[in-house]
Amino acid sequence: MRRNRKWSKAALVVLIITVLSGFAFAGRTLLFEETKGNLTISAETLQGVDLSETQLESIRKAREVVNNQLNVGESAVVYLSALDNVSSLPIIPMIQPDLNNDLNSWRTELLEHHFNVLPPDTLLGSYTFAGGMKKYPFGTLEGSESDMKALAQELKAGSESSGKEYSWKKIDSTSSLPLMTFTSVYRNKNQDTLYYLIQQIAPDSKIRLNMLTPSSTTFEELDLNGHTARYFKNNSFVFTDSQAYQEISWMTEEEGQATVYTIGSDSLEMTKEQLIEAANQL
Repeated sequence: MRRNRKWSKAALVVLIITVLSGFAFAGRTLLFEETKGNLTISAETLQGVDLSETQLESIRKAREVVNNQLNVGESAVVYLSALDNVSSLPIIPMIQPDLNNDLNSWRTELLEHHFNVLPPDTLLGSYTFAGGMKKYPFGTLEGSESDMKALAQELKAGSESSGKEYSWKKIDSTSSLPLMTFTSVYRNKNQDTLYYLIQQIAPDSKIRLNMLTPSSTTFEELDLNGHTARYFKNNSFVFTDSQAYQEISWMTEEEGQATVYTIGSDSLEMTKEQLIEAANQL
């Protein structure tokens, strides 16, 4: 029996802030807004939150230390003093994913959710399936705004008492949000990565997702086989080791149910043209 649940708007806002940028709140410029079925999605750039090379290097080192201490399947939240002056929420999520590397069983799981664009064996000829997970690939933060601020203060105090530029703690990686995310991971021989995401809102929910990104982000609308697609490229992405991320996403609707498809990469070698080619393969 399906349970109806009431979801906190604040919890959803926290999730989306951490998905694309981690920064809030400054002057904003609306990039787009689109509604399909039970989902409204929009994106805005934020002024005055671009990070310096020194800040990015500090974040990279902290991420490396934490990542080396996480076991497969574990998640963490990290406080970074480098973000303290540009963010009202200077914490980021991290995840050491537990991948299902059996493509057939992963496809079966997706079919159970009635998805009709299943992950292929390969993408771009040289990227092979490495595994699937029912999570956003860079982790998420979940909770009310007050919960997140309290967590940030707790970790900031730990950073100050230790004299380090960061502090962190493990968190429960089980999500109760009505945004279901299924990520298929592909890698080539150089371990460059492609992420194919399918995201869907729980059938009994109707929500609005607001993505925030620095003003330096590249944004472009594309026509993808009749679908309006959006291309983003962020070279100050604090959730990846390369600190770069680009993606192409598009929405579909069937019987009032919206689905978001995304193909993205954190590889410095990936080009926009390659992402478009991968998207067309799907």
